[in-house]
Amino acid sequence: MRISQWSVTTVFLAVFLTVGAEIWTSPKKLMARPRSEIKLSCGSDNPYRSCSWTLPSNSSCSNIRPGMTGQCREVQTVIFDASENYCNITVTSVRDFDNGAWTCELEYPDRVDTAFTELIVIEEASV
Repeated sequence: MRISQWSVTTVFLAVFLTVGAEIWTSPKKLMARPRSEIKLSCGSDNPYRSCSWTLPSNSSCSNIRPGMTGQCREVQTVIFDASENYCNITVTSVRDFDNGAWTCELEYPDRVDTAFTELIVIEEASV
């Protein structure tokens, strides 16, 4: 796992994972502080038809098509950016209830590939 820290509160993590076809996905576990910004990404060597991200709260950003960018309707702190092979989301301000499993689904004409990431929201200890 590679970690690149853009600033004290911004973290981008990505890992290469092979499942059947070559699929890139977020790491299995990601730790972030409240109010930090994180970027999650999943993708494939094969162009997908649409993608979706389901949050731990069961809210979702769905029917994201390649070339689309924008703000998730259900969750205003989530921005999506999709290309032919990648489905990226940025959480602009991590909250405590973002803690848990995040699910990415890539839909192809003949199948749906699913990847999971566990986000652990960590609080700083008060002194």
